[in-house]
Amino acid sequence: MFLKGQKVGKYEILRSLGSGGFGAVFLARDTWLNIKVAIKVPHKQSLELFKLLKEPRLQAALNHPNIVRIISAEKKNRFFFMVMEYVKGKTLEKILEKEKVLSCESAINYLTQIAYGVDHAHKNKIIHRDIRPSNIMISEEGTLKITDFGTSAWLENVPYASTRIGSPPYMAPEQFLGKASFTSDIYSTGCIFYEMIIGRPPILDPDPFKILEKAQEGKITPPRLKNNTIPKDIDNIIMKCLATKVEERYQKASEIIRDISRFKGKDQKKSEIEDIWKRIKARERRASPLCWNCRRPLPYKTKNCPHCGESS
Repeated sequence: MFLKGQKVGKYEILRSLGSGGFGAVFLARDTWLNIKVAIKVPHKQSLELFKLLKEPRLQAALNHPNIVRIISAEKKNRFFFMVMEYVKGKTLEKILEKEKVLSCESAINYLTQIAYGVDHAHKNKIIHRDIRPSNIMISEEGTLKITDFGTSAWLENVPYASTRIGSPPYMAPEQFLGKASFTSDIYSTGCIFYEMIIGRPPILDPDPFKILEKAQEGKITPPRLKNNTIPKDIDNIIMKCLATKVEERYQKASEIIRDISRFKGKDQKKSEIEDIWKRIKARERRASPLCWNCRRPLPYKTKNCPHCGESS
């Protein structure tokens, strides 16, 4: 669509960043401000302008460090495109392809950032509907940013979004049926958390209908059964995100953040207690010297035996 070196208004195309089902993304340079930006060009350029503006308007309503910021929406040379902040880094998908499984600490860090971004979107009545690793950017500094709001929808005075859309391995059961709600994003978040610490989504099958069937039946193996080093509290958080029934899930992403914070506090206290016990045991292991005369133990750093009076 755009070629390297091509000028589109004040933007100079540097290279392609990738292409998905809804559009192509390019790295460009704003020649006026001399900064790098990401340009997303929707595939369906024939749509009416108000439909093309849906995604950028949704994203423009959000202002959060864990959500990619949109700068503007423009139309140049007959092409409509969105200008967004450029996040130098990798998608979570690429990181998982390389690492396979993340440490529990890293997974918790990423989960917390996802939850903060999702919570902000939900507070603004926006449901993402496609929370998955390829739509999550990790900057070189470790900041996570949710991107691609092409499938998002306003949930203003309606209980759910009726269009059946999303990525099957990360879709909640009700989402398959065209009843995606805010808790559907929470289910997707749980799928990502599961994948980060186990190496694959909770239900993986080439047939979307089998994924739906297993999800409806609650056929998800708790991650702790696959890896017993996973803390029980973390296992509980994941399984609550993945509850088949909407009412049994977390109702707000802020509730995930709360339980993660509680776990971190408990984990910190546990570490402190373990450290105290280690120091006590180290002192217990220290062998007490014996008096050469009466052969009784000498107190620590004592020169004269308190029992017979002889000097050591």
